Amino acid sequence: MELGQKLGQGRQAEVFGYQKDQVVKLFYPNTPHYVIEHEFKIAASIQQPGLPVAKVFEIITVNDRTGIVYEKLEGPTLLQMLLSDVSKAVWIGEISAHLHADVHRSRNDSLPSQKEDFEKKIRTVKIESVLKEKALRLLDTLPDSSEVCHGDYHPDNILLSPSGPYVIDWINAKRGNRTADFVLSALMLKIGEVPDFIPHYENLNISRSILFKAYTQTYLKELPTDKSDILPWIPLAAIFRLEQGIESEHSRLIKIIRRSLSSI
Repeated sequence: MELGQKLGQGRQAEVFGYQKDQVVKLFYPNTPHYVIEHEFKIAASIQQPGLPVAKVFEIITVNDRTGIVYEKLEGPTLLQMLLSDVSKAVWIGEISAHLHADVHRSRNDSLPSQKEDFEKKIRTVKIESVLKEKALRLLDTLPDSSEVCHGDYHPDNILLSPSGPYVIDWINAKRGNRTADFVLSALMLKIGEVPDFIPHYENLNISRSILFKAYTQTYLKELPTDKSDILPWIPLAAIFRLEQGIESEHSRLIKIIRRSLSSI
């Protein structure tokens, strides 16, 4: 089976052209098959009106690697645009916020539970037991919902096509509380690292504070949220991110967790 041109690369997979109007997201060989099946199931579940998502078709095997066939979406991601031109930081932050608010206006009861996922990550993350206990008590007090939450929403997961922006990579999608999803995205913009194999990756740090401000201010205008509703999710979002094991972010996340949970 012939693959087309390589179109992109991430931490888990590479994207290649496939058939007409289609691409294949080809996962690295060490990716567990259940992870790929989960992404396919989620992608199928979110095919609903109002969500800017690519159509999903099937799971295939190419050269002993497993992939998912998606609708082909032409265009750069917002991160690619930012890294090539940091002057677009405000515009990219605003587009990201408007689109995220649109996602959060949708509901989907068939998605996995966000709150259960947070609980699982708190229980498995490598931090002091006293912090785990505080985090679990805090999580128990927070409201649940069935809003569509992406779980990994950042500029590299937003693709700008000629017909408008699309959100990609929905493997972490959950039904839950939109504020938790917003805080997690804000945290990633604040401290998230771009892999050094991405061209001009250092430009994120140049524009990070501008991007963060544009995103957070625009989102909170679209969906006003009290500070008292945001603050409890900060240590939980930091634990969520810490559990992903990105070494370069470890020390900053630990500081956020300890500081935020100190009064509980």
